[in-house]
Amino acid sequence: MSGIEDLKSKIIKKNGMAMANQFAITLPPLSGKTNGREINVLCKSVDLPSKQMMSLDWNVGVFNEKVVNGFATEDITMSFYMLNDYGVKKYFDEWTKLMVDEKHGNVSYKDQYQRSVKIYQMVKPQMRLGVDLGPLSIDFDVLGNSIYSVELEDAFPTTLGAITLSNDADQLVEFSVQMSYTKWKVVKDERSLLDAKFNIDLGGLI
Repeated sequence: MSGIEDLKSKIIKKNGMAMANQFAITLPPLSGKTNGREINVLCKSVDLPSKQMMSLDWNVGVFNEKVVNGFATEDITMSFYMLNDYGVKKYFDEWTKLMVDEKHGNVSYKDQYQRSVKIYQMVKPQMRLGVDLGPLSIDFDVLGNSIYSVELEDAFPTTLGAITLSNDADQLVEFSVQMSYTKWKVVKDERSLLDAKFNIDLGGLI
């Protein structure tokens, strides 16, 4: 039976526990002014995709067993903080315009709007160096590379969530998006050991 020392040894050997708040996303660039990479810092939460193995019953004599005949995936959800330029909302509005031309009632082919989306589980950086320039800060994470990365293939937004406004003081505006995709795969980690991040100070509310 494993003891507490065995657990501590394993945690140290594997460089600590994975933390849910250490993540990054890469969204595709679109033709507008908002770049998908810039939206990463505003992402509040994201799901790593799931995979359900589909099976059917197989009878062999008196025995019954299950065999795999395919797999299924579920949509993922991303949520974002909104700035006063509503850049995140405008980005996804622009993406949906690639799918449906509401003015003329035309629907595009899938290969015209599907894109690649990547999600990274990051390891907590061992060192952070930074400089503040007013509300903008530039942080350099040392040894804070990704440890598990997935790519959503043929992804596109299927639901742009409602934005709730209220009279509650100091309540941040949030926006959620549901993404559909054909399949996902684990990809080679791409984020470097020295990673620069541009952050926006929202007055300590985040």
